[in-house]
Amino acid sequence: MMLRIRQRLLLNQQLTKGFHTSAQCAAITRFNLPAMSPTMTEGTIHQWKFKEGESFSAGDVLLELETDKAQIDVEAPEDGVLAKIVLPDGGKAAVNSLIALIAEEGDDISNVQVPEEGPASSSVSQEKTTQQVEEPEKKKAAPTVSPISHDDVDTSKLKKPLSPAVLSLVLKHGIKDVGSIEPSGYGGRLLKGDVLAHLGLIQPKPAPKPKLSIAPPRDQIVFAKNAQQQQQQQQQEEVAQKKQIPPSFITKQLSLDKVFDLHQSLNEQKKIQKTTVNDVIAKAAERALQEIQPSAKGGIRFKQPVVYRESSHATEKKYKGGEFKVFNLAEAQYDFITDSYENGKPYVLQVEPVGSAASSSTSRKEHDDMVDFIHYLGDSQREASRHHTSSAATQLFDIKLDGKVPGKILNDAKAKVFLDRVEYYVHHPGELY
Repeated sequence: MMLRIRQRLLLNQQLTKGFHTSAQCAAITRFNLPAMSPTMTEGTIHQWKFKEGESFSAGDVLLELETDKAQIDVEAPEDGVLAKIVLPDGGKAAVNSLIALIAEEGDDISNVQVPEEGPASSSVSQEKTTQQVEEPEKKKAAPTVSPISHDDVDTSKLKKPLSPAVLSLVLKHGIKDVGSIEPSGYGGRLLKGDVLAHLGLIQPKPAPKPKLSIAPPRDQIVFAKNAQQQQQQQQQEEVAQKKQIPPSFITKQLSLDKVFDLHQSLNEQKKIQKTTVNDVIAKAAERALQEIQPSAKGGIRFKQPVVYRESSHATEKKYKGGEFKVFNLAEAQYDFITDSYENGKPYVLQVEPVGSAASSSTSRKEHDDMVDFIHYLGDSQREASRHHTSSAATQLFDIKLDGKVPGKILNDAKAKVFLDRVEYYVHHPGELY
């Protein structure tokens, strides 16, 4: 874009001078070879885009010009007619040499003659060339020298090695003592601009300040967190996750001391052979299920509503808990295909020890948080539960009723009553026998 703007300015200056060749005063204008860069001295016509006698408009590409660096399109600054091509395709000439004659629409171009170059025209061309220079001072012409080899270059005084571009320029212009050139690069590095300024081809100009850091802005830096901050963040995420996903179970913390006493008494009296702690808990679950069992309107009823697997006949000293499947507690599901009711999936009653009294305070706090979802039907039962769990010498157990579906059991009133009745019979196991 800058080359095109500069070319139009040059062409406007070149087209200001005309001469007359007929009685009709047809204005024929010189079209000289334009200078496409400050260092350009000559060019070659690659191809004319118009023939003699053809009209063109402003902005049309008149010809393609080849230089030692590139191939450039030369546009017409205004409308006109290509009257005469002086330098044909493939021709090479110096900058500001006459290459064509331009006429206006309607002019007689049948007898157009190429004007002779005179001292006056040469002086005018030289004056225009001087006006085209952007720098306030005239550039010094680089002396014509023969290229040198790498061995001729003395780099002993340099602080930094030469880059490939600078080395090529030094070899081309035959500069042997590169230490005499003042470097302007970071750390004393010799730049290409320093060599060009030394040769007088450009004006000296300081190099931009280097960027010593590639770090991003401070507001984009993510600082590492210490262990305490990471733990706090993890706890906050866990709390947020628990708030978003409702639990699938309800739970109580109970003492099994009365169950252990009854188990020992039954085995000592030999009234019931091989009775285990899980047998007593299963019987408490069956009694609680019978009390809240509605009249059967459909679905399959199990003869054994509480199913569990006994791994060993554990005593109270070795008791590690148990797992019981409670059938017929969940609501029966209606099947539209068979037009009948089917039992819901069984709830799972889990009994697990929670440790000694020293660690029971934390577990108790979790239990209190959970009972916010579970409304006890009787104040006396809640007080009894708290009395059993507050004893310092009592072994506590978690009795958890799990529905396996998040939030489902929290809205099941029968499940809450069932767990309350299990708690009652765990505290009063003598009523089971």
